[in-house]
Formats: sequence, structure tokens, C-alpha cells
Amino acid sequence: MTARRCFAVLALAVVGAAQATPLPLDHAPVVVRFENLAWVNALTALPTLQNGRVLVPPAEACDLLALTCTTQGMTLTAAGQALTLSRVSGALMTPLAPLVQLAGQRIGWNPAARVATIYGGAGTGNPNGAGWRSALNEITARTTSGTKIYAGPINVSTGLRQSGVPTVPLTLSTVQPLNELTLISKAANTLNLTGSLVTSTVDVPNPFQGCPPGQSCTLPTRRDALWTLAYATLR
Repeated sequence: MTARRCFAVLALAVVGAAQATPLPLDHAPVVVRFENLAWVNALTALPTLQNGRVLVPPAEACDLLALTCTTQGMTLTAAGQALTLSRVSGALMTPLAPLVQLAGQRIGWNPAARVATIYGGAGTGNPNGAGWRSALNEITARTTSGTKIYAGPINVSTGLRQSGVPTVPLTLSTVQPLNELTLISKAANTLNLTGSLVTSTVDVPNPFQGCPPGQSCTLPTRRDALWTLAYATLR
């Protein structure tokens, strides 16, 4: 059976009273983006909304934001600041907004589309080669300007983990038909790409021919990846 996953709401640092009681996640699909890349998979857990706050797995979030973090008990320390950890469905989670601020980055929130985007900001880590910026650099180097990027809501289905198979299939379902899809993941401290933007050679051809007509597209990603981001374009 395929496990369904929905993105959590990425709220601004100040959450209004109207957001104090969040909608059930399966009825309010949203997407968390890092500029042109959508966060679609994580080794621990994807972001989730609880009591009006976005909670994220600390290892994945700190790595994506280029922050050096340490944990002791139920406390996460990032950039000298202590944040409280909580346990959600067995996974340790921490509030995202303070981490984004500590990283010198900023958040934009589109309530109509239920899309939140983290922007580069000044950056306090390595702005040229760390976290999601390194993934974006890889994608940017392979693309041309003028591409229509899909930036709407996404539902993600994670396929079964099969013994001996180093990858796991991810199916992205969107509200508009996709044209091309590339997944970029971090595993073993290395970035790995699958999909449309992978360079094809005579000896090692790229078997992916783009997304089929419709509103879902499937690609494999490393099953041991700390995080996976998706670059998707419209037909």
C-alpha cells in the first residue's frame, strides 16, 4: 500500500488567531518551497502543522538552511540560540520560523495557493554552496530562462521500500499537468539527481522522457536521502 504524504503549512513567524486551529493536513494540502524547489521527501519526516506552528525535523531543516545545529535532550541549539523540540508521531521536531530567521533567510506565504517559499536573504551560512542553495545551483546550471515553473500545491506518494533496492519511487500529484520533473536529493553528503535534467550520454542514457499527460509524475530518489527537493515545470 502506498503511504500518502501531504505538505504542511509553512506559516510566518507571527501566527494570527485565525490560524490557531489548523485544518486537518489531509484536507489542506500545501507546499514548502526553497525558491524554485519544492521539499518533497525527508529521511525523518516532512514538515507538519501543530497548534499554529510549522514543525520540521531538525537534521533535515538545519542542513537545508546551512545551519550548524546540536541537540541535547529536548533542546536544539542553532547559531547559539536554544529551541524546544517536541515529538510528533515518534519524530523529534522543532519550529521552522526561528531556524529560517537564524539562517538570515525569509519566508513568503501565499494563502490562496497554500504555498510558502523560503528565499535566500542575506544568509549566515555558506551562501554559494550549502543546503538548498547548492541544490538550486545544480538546477540553475542545467536550465534556461523562460521556463514555466510549477509552484502550486503538491501531494506526494512514497512507494514501498524494497529490500536491496537503493531507491524509492516518489509520485508527485499536482493541480496542473507537469512537463518536466527533476528530483535532487542529498545522500552520503552528495547531491544526486534523477529525471529530466540528468545529462544523458551514449553509454549511460537518461531513461526519463518527461512526465506523461495528466497530473502526476513518478521518479525514483535515493531511499537513504536526508532530503529531496523537486524542480517541476508546466506543459
